[in-house]
Amino acid sequence: MSILLSNKSKEYLKRSNTSNFLVDIIFIEEPCTQIYNPVIEKIEDVDLENYKDFEKVSHDNLILYLSDWFIKIYGTLEEYKLDINGIFKKKLIIKNINPIIKNTCKVD
Repeated sequence: MSILLSNKSKEYLKRSNTSNFLVDIIFIEEPCTQIYNPVIEKIEDVDLENYKDFEKVSHDNLILYLSDWFIKIYGTLEEYKLDINGIFKKKLIIKNINPIIKNTCKVD
């Protein structure tokens, strides 16, 4: 497993001065729809102990901690392509994974 950083994500990481991130899933449920959306969240240094048993992917000073739920839904990837998203509030995203959208209503 490896991490590929876009130029924008490299700049973001330099500015943010953070090197530990959690890769997790946001679950959204709406009428007839379930959405599993991958997210990346900063992990504060004081909270690192909580993630010691998580599967890790690292590149230079960057470490991605993969949640069990993320691995259950998406598995582990050969490569995690990170980029930046957002106009005013920038955040890291995994560019090579799309949300999983499930239709939960049975239409005859």
